Amino acid sequence: MKHLPLLLSDEQITAIEDLAAVNYAPEKIALYLDVSKEAFMSHYYNDKSDIRLAYDKGQLQAEFMVNQKQLELARSGNITAAQIFLKESERIRIDNIRKQVLFGNEY
Repeated sequence: MKHLPLLLSDEQITAIEDLAAVNYAPEKIALYLDVSKEAFMSHYYNDKSDIRLAYDKGQLQAEFMVNQKQLELARSGNITAAQIFLKESERIRIDNIRKQVLFGNEY
């Protein structure tokens, strides 16, 4: 896929991280940034582009904050929080095994 030119400022990259953290779709982020949807999406689908890295980073940071809070609640004795934390830990473990089986060392 040919990547259409798209130069973003540091502020726009930060906006991508922030919007991804609250689960905005890439198409909506392009609209928010007032950039070409086609150009934005061509960069988003390249998993090594600055846009994709910013999007993934934003989602990871949000996931970390939620999981960190869940762990704090579990440590304080909240049984429901502990159950949710353990269930999520098991889901991630299984997902990692699935990726290793399907993709080997490439993932």
